[in-house]
Amino acid sequence: MEQTRQAMSEDWLSVWIGLLVFLLSLGVLVGSDILGWVVTTGVWNDLSKALTPASKAYASIGGIGALIATYVALLAVMTAGAVALKADIKRFLVGFSAVFLISYLCWIIGSYANFAVTTPADMQKFGITWSLKLTNEGGFIVALIAGLIVGNFLADFAEWMKEAVRPEWYIKTAIVILGGFLGITAAEKLSLATSLMFRGLAHHRSISDLLGRRLFRSAQVVQIQPRMGSAARFWNLHLRRIGSDRYRQRDPRSAGGSHHGGLAGRDLCRR
Repeated sequence: MEQTRQAMSEDWLSVWIGLLVFLLSLGVLVGSDILGWVVTTGVWNDLSKALTPASKAYASIGGIGALIATYVALLAVMTAGAVALKADIKRFLVGFSAVFLISYLCWIIGSYANFAVTTPADMQKFGITWSLKLTNEGGFIVALIAGLIVGNFLADFAEWMKEAVRPEWYIKTAIVILGGFLGITAAEKLSLATSLMFRGLAHHRSISDLLGRRLFRSAQVVQIQPRMGSAARFWNLHLRRIGSDRYRQRDPRSAGGSHHGGLAGRDLCRR
């Protein structure tokens, strides 16, 4: 019961944190990029150029400053969530710091030019002759490898930061933020979204009408009647198929009489 309550709290925390980030991001609609200081990572072959603020308006704080600001903001928000979940706050603070550091190191490594570049033009731009062409999402692969190493060979370290390893909570929060981002994108493309919506409704109506006519034209009800008598047995069932008026009109067998009042029927299970 306790686990169920905690899971629900985790779900709601994901919603509220995601909505908070989403609402803050709406500042760009009125010309105020409230979250422009958040760190972003580009493809790099010079580590000093790997990190930059998301908005050029905050270029003065530099990549390292943006990374520190992002860490502090996430630590504050997630620690508040950990308090709501009644987690061990001291262990969460230390564990979250370790998780953040390892995760972002993996992302930076995955954005290295020889791993991430995908086009010949970009290879020429960075002065490299080969690339794994993983895009900067190769950082996920690096993180997977790091997780396997920690989980299998550094068990004590994994246990030490276990309090902050809450993948479901983090993923649910990210899904809420992504949903808000997609909503804004759809609003910017209002004509396209409207066209897709009405096309979908039209196709849905057409398919519904087609299926409706098809199903109701051949609709059938099956009645199971046990044959009564001294020799009645379980398998001696009499199946009578009753169709709609249209079905009976189209069925040539319904023209003749039958021992079931002219309805199309057949004893399917008689021995």
